[in-house]
Amino acid sequence: MTYWSREVGPYVWHEYDAARTEAELRAIQASGLRTVRTHLLWDAFMPTPSRVEPARQRNFEHLLGVAAELSLQVIPVLFVQTLSGCVMLPTYAIDVAARRRGVRAVTDAVTQPGGPRYVYTDQLMLEVCSRWIDEMLSAFAGHPAIAMWDIGHDPAGGVRPQRIEHLRTWTAMMSERIHAREQRCMLTLSADDLVVARAVRPALIAGVVDVVGIDLSGGALAQVGGIRDPAAATFLMQLGESLTDSAPLFAHLHPNEQTATHDDGDDELDDGAETRRFVAAAVDALVDCGCAGLMAAMWSNPGPRAADVPPFDRHHRLRDAGVVDASGSETAFGSVWLEEARRERERSAPNPWPAHIDVDDYYANLPESLHELRAAWERGSSEYPAMLR
Repeated sequence: MTYWSREVGPYVWHEYDAARTEAELRAIQASGLRTVRTHLLWDAFMPTPSRVEPARQRNFEHLLGVAAELSLQVIPVLFVQTLSGCVMLPTYAIDVAARRRGVRAVTDAVTQPGGPRYVYTDQLMLEVCSRWIDEMLSAFAGHPAIAMWDIGHDPAGGVRPQRIEHLRTWTAMMSERIHAREQRCMLTLSADDLVVARAVRPALIAGVVDVVGIDLSGGALAQVGGIRDPAAATFLMQLGESLTDSAPLFAHLHPNEQTATHDDGDDELDDGAETRRFVAAAVDALVDCGCAGLMAAMWSNPGPRAADVPPFDRHHRLRDAGVVDASGSETAFGSVWLEEARRERERSAPNPWPAHIDVDDYYANLPESLHELRAAWERGSSEYPAMLR
């Protein structure tokens, strides 16, 4: 799972508390989960271009020490991390003239004017990225708790590439540094990169990293059948396997719409049955189609301190996306997730669909090509369990 604290949400490093972190990691380990992904947010770790903030390095060292004691594996996430439309950045990484609809640049939980600077070719940003990863690797490469390094979360969602080659070249530059230290790395894309032509080609990314993450966003699921349809998640991951030439994929799963908002402003909570059905069916199907790993989007729902800051202030349903609620009790999503996590499984071989795809033709003809593929997938899905149809 991805570690968002019940007290401060994703702002774990802005207000690092050793006792709180240790308690939450112990709760995670006790629940049966074994891998923790944590967002090392840019404004916390590189508040100035000159160096990684020493206090944050000490905090990260503490987290890794606790994780090692608990036999937890850690996947740290660096660089551009788009969290429900927000990118957490220091002021030097914000261009006041680069406003982009739907994207907020946030510093210390406050929305700033402008948008992210163009990280992929901007000379200052390239220097900062290189310095950041080099200092982190010098301090932590080879640490027994680190499983791999994730070098971004939905980067195109926050900084859309102007050219297809830009993201690939930037990714290759960062991954080369990581591989030189004999470390593994991944990059987490959004499922939107599979269903929208936004200058991201997953196959180019798969060629320079060890694993590709796919965040199964509600918008992408809706485009291929519905946010509560486990078949939509399966189809997207099989399409992802095809578009990445069967590179190992991690799927990031959300509970997806636990509430339905009515015109009178009241939120009607479902009884959890739909959420549990979606998660159980999706987990089984994603394992069966060959996902190398499954990641819950966040550990805990936020408490009152975090509920009114970005990204929760505009994405209220994100407040219900955790494995546990703010009191520490399992959510409807979490009850199934934790049950599934405790089961021993054999990893299935990747099952890309379609087996062969003309990538250029596919992206050139969106959205028609996507809809045609989904319709053909449904016609040929008789071998799938009834729960996916």
